[in-house]
Amino acid sequence: MVIHWRTTDSEIPTCAMKDTTLNMFKQNFLNEHKDRLTEMFRSRPIWSTAAFANVFDMREVPLRTQLLPHFSYYCNTGPWRGMWIKFGYDPRTDPINRKYQLIDFRAPRILQARTAVQRYSNNNKDEERKEDVRSCHVYRSDKLPFKRQSHYQICDIQDSRCQAVLKTYETALFTHSDGFYSKGALPAVRKVMIEQFHDLLEKRKGLEAAQEGEIT
Repeated sequence: MVIHWRTTDSEIPTCAMKDTTLNMFKQNFLNEHKDRLTEMFRSRPIWSTAAFANVFDMREVPLRTQLLPHFSYYCNTGPWRGMWIKFGYDPRTDPINRKYQLIDFRAPRILQARTAVQRYSNNNKDEERKEDVRSCHVYRSDKLPFKRQSHYQICDIQDSRCQAVLKTYETALFTHSDGFYSKGALPAVRKVMIEQFHDLLEKRKGLEAAQEGEIT
């Protein structure tokens, strides 16, 4: 059973609730993956479902329903909303946890249709789609987002320009709305992402026009 938590709650969940539905099959499944789950939460105490699923190489449904609730609690609000946090770990106590905060990004509507057309314009559609799924939790300025609305943790934004912008907003003071960043950090990063998104589409458009010219 999933334990839900809000950043305004005073207490931190320290252990899983007793699972009355835990049969032999589920217990064996849990035991099979216990060591690796423990190690992953030791190396990184806060995960999005997508990041964990991609690194762990397992579909999200069994992770959410059968594995993650035995090792972590689920954050419903604040800068870590939608994240799984290791039992006993309070992300509000250390500014280092800003790197696990959430940023959501929605592609501007005017660009969404162009994205759908250009994402798989080459002949390797299946392989490209598989790679997009495996890395959908990672932001890169040279790669179109896999979904129209994407959710990233700060540590998974692999772009120096975005990280430089975030650096200017860092603060040691925690707030429930912005975590360990001052107000305005996320809109500033989204603005950079939109610019990069637009530039990438224009670049791909230019490459496709050049290829068509070579064919003709």
